[in-house]
Amino acid sequence: MSSGMSYVVALAGIGTVHLLAAMSPGPAFVVVTRVSVGESRKAALSAAFGVATAALIWAIAATLGMHLLLARAAWLYDVLKLLGGAYLVWLGFQAWRHADEPAAPAAADGGTMGLWQAWRLGLVTNLANPKVMVFFGSIFVALFSPDTPDWVRLAALVIVAANESLWYTVVALLFSSRAAQAAYRRAKRWIDRATGAVMMLFGLRLEADLIFELPAHSAALGAARQPEEVADLVFQLA
Repeated sequence: MSSGMSYVVALAGIGTVHLLAAMSPGPAFVVVTRVSVGESRKAALSAAFGVATAALIWAIAATLGMHLLLARAAWLYDVLKLLGGAYLVWLGFQAWRHADEPAAPAAADGGTMGLWQAWRLGLVTNLANPKVMVFFGSIFVALFSPDTPDWVRLAALVIVAANESLWYTVVALLFSSRAAQAAYRRAKRWIDRATGAVMMLFGLRLEADLIFELPAHSAALGAARQPEEVADLVFQLA
């Protein structure tokens, strides 16, 4: 196989594995869905691009070798998970606390959340989970070699940005439909409480990782070299 074809195969592998990971439910999915049903479509799309921006930041950090630093400095990884978990718990608590408040009128047309606020919410939510960077690091280590050209690494970043943007745009468009928003307004109290509970569980899971010493997974990811090894570990980190 020529080197050019091998790079194409590597990029296809990155695109496939990453898209599957992006589509798996997580804090980012919960946030984009919540903004979509409760705010304007523009706010939903802003939140989606905030999530994509964070994913791109983590992917860039992985290409720069930050995941290796976290594998060697476990305390730093623990600090990131502690802060990220606390933020997700706080976010979930806020959703639960405000569940009884009435929905803003005409959310499909205006909503109460600004575009910058929605983008920042998506950004910070995805940045709160350092496992995202470990995930990217595992893929890059498995499929790239030290002599991989810069254009291939750049193409991988473009694929990451495109996957995240396209998937969460679809989510935002689907859940910001009038039918979805009407259903949300009818059951806002229970949906917001469920959303808050799920977000708090995601945060508490990050905190639990510290107690049960799951950061060892990062070292395993750093050692993984074969795509099938990465696939197995991806679902452990999901």
